Amino acid sequence: MTRSSQRDDGESVVELIRERRPTVAPADLVLLVLPVLLVAGWAVGVVSSASLPAALAVAMVPALATLGYALFYDPPSGAYAN
Repeated sequence: MTRSSQRDDGESVVELIRERRPTVAPADLVLLVLPVLLVAGWAVGVVSSASLPAALAVAMVPALATLGYALFYDPPSGAYAN
C-alpha cells in the first residue's frame, strides 16, 4: 500500500477502531444473565440440602423477572432490533 492510497481525512487509526468495536447491548446481557441464573440455581440444588426442583424454582424467579424486563420494560429497538 502506498502513501497516496491512504485516506487523508484527519481520522486516526484509533478513531477508526473505536467505530468498528462491537458494543454490548442490554439484550446481549439478558441472554448472558438468564442461563447464569438457572445454572446457579441448579448448582445450589446439587450441592445443598435443598431439593433440585425447589432450587430451580427459586432461580427461575429472577430469570423470569429479567426476561420480563427485557421483553416489556426495555425491549430492543433501533440498531439492536435486527
